[in-house]
Amino acid sequence: MCLVRSHINMSVQDMTHPPSNLLSHVEAMLVSTLRQDLLFVRVCWSALSLTIWSFKVFTPSMEEIETLNGHGLSSFGDLYPPTRVCLTTGCPNHRSCNNVATLSNPVAYKAVRYSLQYGVLPIHVTSTYCHRCLHQYHHNYVVCKVDDARVYYGGVPEVIQVATHFFIDSQVLEMFATAKVFGW
Repeated sequence: MCLVRSHINMSVQDMTHPPSNLLSHVEAMLVSTLRQDLLFVRVCWSALSLTIWSFKVFTPSMEEIETLNGHGLSSFGDLYPPTRVCLTTGCPNHRSCNNVATLSNPVAYKAVRYSLQYGVLPIHVTSTYCHRCLHQYHHNYVVCKVDDARVYYGGVPEVIQVATHFFIDSQVLEMFATAKVFGW
């Protein structure tokens, strides 16, 4: 269930508490993956939801990733905007805390992610929208619909978008740079 946490996060308004019930398509995926009945999945969620919700970092095995990806609900390594609230100061949807979502209209598309640890991964990339100030939030940047200005978030991202449907982990790019430096 930790593997689908980011997918569940996009569907809840308040991230401080786990949802009391899982989305029906998440339940269906877990029934199929675990080869258990719906009651078992619901009982497990009731018993383990607080523990699952408290996980910050989870490193799955390749078998777990392949199982999740095989069900098509979401993919390991899916990319989402780093915020659930509008970052524009003065916008009514701006919040100092990221726990309660003010962005809406998630739009997802399929892409490919190149990672050092897991190789090539099929992923989904999701963006969200602020209806008040007309900003579209993407994984690496924000686009203002008024003037089509693209503003990148501060710092170096862990995953870099190199084309519309292609993303590379910064570890892979660091490996390329190191190989080039020491290859001369």
